[in-house]
Amino acid sequence: MRLTRKRRMRQWGEFQTVRNGGQSAAGKYLVLGKLEGEATLERRFGLITSKKAGKAVTRNLLRRRFREIIRKHGDNLHQNVMLVTIARWRASQATFQQLEADWIKTAKRLKIWHEQPIDPS
Repeated sequence: MRLTRKRRMRQWGEFQTVRNGGQSAAGKYLVLGKLEGEATLERRFGLITSKKAGKAVTRNLLRRRFREIIRKHGDNLHQNVMLVTIARWRASQATFQQLEADWIKTAKRLKIWHEQPIDPS
């Protein structure tokens, strides 16, 4: 799945909509927030890495890792979901494999994960 600009959440209001109207689940290295809407809503993703996660180099590394996880596994999520991934301070100490496993485990806990990729058509 290609994570295009159209699929990324960039406006603070979109993040607030997910936070106020959605559900969240915490993992060891991240927190996932989701908002499921009507069928016309497309799959959208947002990333939050605060300064608690580390300095700029570390935060950028975490963003790249989470974007890669979303590219790799985003098609396994429901079609009509807005998802926000928030890095916890421990995320900077985790390997890519640990982050990936925690992201999948947390997505399953939110009941938005499918084992087989969903066809967008």
